[in-house]
Amino acid sequence: MKIERKHLRFLPLLLLLASFAHVRAETSAEQIDSENLYMGALKAISEKRHDEAKAMLANLIEKIPQHAGAWLELAMLQCELGNKAEADRLFAKMKQSLPLSEDQIHKLDLLQPKECHIKPPEKHISVSLEVGYDTNVNQGASNPNFMLGSGATQQEIVLLPEYQPKADRYAAIAVNMSKDLSREGTQGFTQLRVRSYDTLTSYNTMALALGIEHPWKWRDFGLKGTAMASALTLGGKLYQKQEIAQLRLTPAINPSSPWRFSTIAAYTNVQYPTLANFDGHTWELRSLASYEAEKFMLQGGLAYLADRAHADRQGGHREGYYANLNVRRQLLQQTELELGWTQQLWRSAAIYSPNLIDVARRQEIQTLKAALNWYVTNNQAIQLEFRMTNNRENISILQYNGKTVQLNWQWQNF
Repeated sequence: MKIERKHLRFLPLLLLLASFAHVRAETSAEQIDSENLYMGALKAISEKRHDEAKAMLANLIEKIPQHAGAWLELAMLQCELGNKAEADRLFAKMKQSLPLSEDQIHKLDLLQPKECHIKPPEKHISVSLEVGYDTNVNQGASNPNFMLGSGATQQEIVLLPEYQPKADRYAAIAVNMSKDLSREGTQGFTQLRVRSYDTLTSYNTMALALGIEHPWKWRDFGLKGTAMASALTLGGKLYQKQEIAQLRLTPAINPSSPWRFSTIAAYTNVQYPTLANFDGHTWELRSLASYEAEKFMLQGGLAYLADRAHADRQGGHREGYYANLNVRRQLLQQTELELGWTQQLWRSAAIYSPNLIDVARRQEIQTLKAALNWYVTNNQAIQLEFRMTNNRENISILQYNGKTVQLNWQWQNF
């Protein structure tokens, strides 16, 4: 687990003072327990779970009275919450309780804040500017020839050019904003994405999402609930609306372990204002795992999906699976290679279109991605990305392939 940036300024003093605690630890098992408790408190601070962090640090001090790191973090946390009197009391207690030299006491005096004000809510803004080329903007069919009907009435038709693949250049902008709404970790967020094509303007899109999320702690599990509503326009007209509710469960794990696991349960309601019999809702259960080393990160997930139609939708209800795998590898100090794979499977329950297309739809969408990231500064990056999508179905008129090449400029925390 990475230590938050705000703790790095304490590192020299922590390394100097924390040695007193470890020297007095009775067993290696106690050292491991105390270190896990300490790292858990730092994680709680970074996730704005201040009450839990205070309780964990106080518990650690009770177990190991000379754990200087716990004393210092608790004092600084009280100051960040605006409790100057309590912060001053903790600094005074440190000087009395810990076997400090005069030089260490002097460093502690320099570190002690002169004023303690409640920090204003944190805000985060990121902007991405993109230009690219898409070989199949309209998801045109891979094969223009199609057999319609069945038996003696079956006939071959050729799709009109407008339903065949069309390529075009595009430009896009994406803006993500988030803001802390409470000291307990509640956060609101807004996402806006606009894409415009050079000539195929009827496929221009604009997506807007608004949401809120809040973390909890339940026994040894971390919980995070998210609620979001979004709208998508296509060619300047409202095309889709969504409401999403999601709960993420993360089990406790040794902070020093490179592995992380979580489970997500989600509900999504989708409406298509301009299309008849397309509305539906989806239940999702997803498991996630990640492995992070100094220059390498591996992420993967597997989900089960149950999509329920609200009316007489073609194919009716459907069930499916979603899997993804993503790898990041640092090449040089400021460059990174990213490889990704996703696969979506859908199986419809009913005939797609009786007497015209007498089969139940079976859909398999596979996407491959390769990207090269160059981190120009701490908050700016340039990304060159290639993406290939292959939609294989048992209904040839719905099959399509597409490739995109995209150049991004990303700017965060400006």
